[in-house]
Amino acid sequence: MAIVSAPHAWRSVEPVAVRFLRASPAMMPADRVEELTAQRADTTVVQAAEIRRIERDLHDGAQARLVALGLSLATAEKLMGTAPDQARALMQEARVSAATSLTELRELVRGINPPVLNDRGLIDAVRALALDSPLEAAVSADLRIRLDPPIESALYFGIAELLANAVKHAHATQARISIAREGTDIVVDVEDDGRGRASARAGGGLAGLRRRLAVFDGTLKITSPASSPTRVRMMVPCESL
Repeated sequence: MAIVSAPHAWRSVEPVAVRFLRASPAMMPADRVEELTAQRADTTVVQAAEIRRIERDLHDGAQARLVALGLSLATAEKLMGTAPDQARALMQEARVSAATSLTELRELVRGINPPVLNDRGLIDAVRALALDSPLEAAVSADLRIRLDPPIESALYFGIAELLANAVKHAHATQARISIAREGTDIVVDVEDDGRGRASARAGGGLAGLRRRLAVFDGTLKITSPASSPTRVRMMVPCESL
């Protein structure tokens, strides 16, 4: 009766109960274990590829430019007394190089996670993305809360990829993006007025997007008949809603 009359006592019991009563990996269906294993492998591959991309961009872009900038400044310093015109020209080149390096670094950081996504969330980040898109893109949203950062990032870059595909492959001119919640799911619809025939073929970008969403138990549905608009729906469960 003491435990029944003390509801807070159950708080210490619950973690223990979950630990010993939940299904073990051995009890999980074999196909689900294989699916989770594949998702984890895909995530590892994607992360490794992203790290290599960042390293390559830094090495070939901003890092090389900053090394050249240092050499130019050192040369300009030596020429300051004997050849001021040459030194002035080198300083001007260095200023341009510094501005270019800053732009490259900003683009690199934006590729990792745009600042607006970190600061203001998915909706504002997607609206900014739509403004920068060559498409005439409209965004509608009824979501008023912040999602977990990994989910926001996955959906943001998914939308970015779909807009890029609409321009590059479907030759679309307009797009509509809808972000809403259905129960405990986040639902994102991206529709364009392109020529259709989009598919998640093996090794393609849409197949990769489907795998990235699957890490969060999300799904990707593609409706893209020939010579018709393409509609892609991303759905990710979010229990905190």
